[in-house]
Amino acid sequence: MRGLLFLVFALALASAQVLPPGGGSYAYSDGTLQVLHPMGEGFRLRYLKGERLFREDRLRLAPEGVYLLGVGFPEGYFPFEPPLLLYPARLELGAAWGGSARFRAQRVALSARVEGLEGVRVKAGAFNAYRVRVAYTTERGGTDLKELYLVPGLGVVAYRAGGSWVELLRFRPAP
Repeated sequence: MRGLLFLVFALALASAQVLPPGGGSYAYSDGTLQVLHPMGEGFRLRYLKGERLFREDRLRLAPEGVYLLGVGFPEGYFPFEPPLLLYPARLELGAAWGGSARFRAQRVALSARVEGLEGVRVKAGAFNAYRVRVAYTTERGGTDLKELYLVPGLGVVAYRAGGSWVELLRFRPAP
């Protein structure tokens, strides 16, 4: 019976949209505030420290999932050509995806894999989350490896990058 309940829960979780459709704000333990604004066929995800905007991701929703169109920094907006698939429409254990694009005059590659479904406790609460390993590499030798804890319908509730653990302190849905 317990196995059946887990399977039903996992299927419901897998079919949910990754991000909250109405947007909202996320406060993280590293002092970052992320504000997710719905727009057209996607979102703008703004990153702030204190009151200062330091990054803005432009995301598009498509039948196959969530795409990263480009990133805005204080020095300008830089598109990914072609856009990169950040999250597939359906998450499931073992799912893997990736792609490459031109970004700021170099080739960038993303590869990701769902490595587990597990409970995670953060200051914002306890969640059943997909543990997703994501790697970004550049043709110039740069590498960024993260382990995300992703809850469909909410987003990232925690992540590990290097030796740092960053967790969600609170989420406020948009009014």
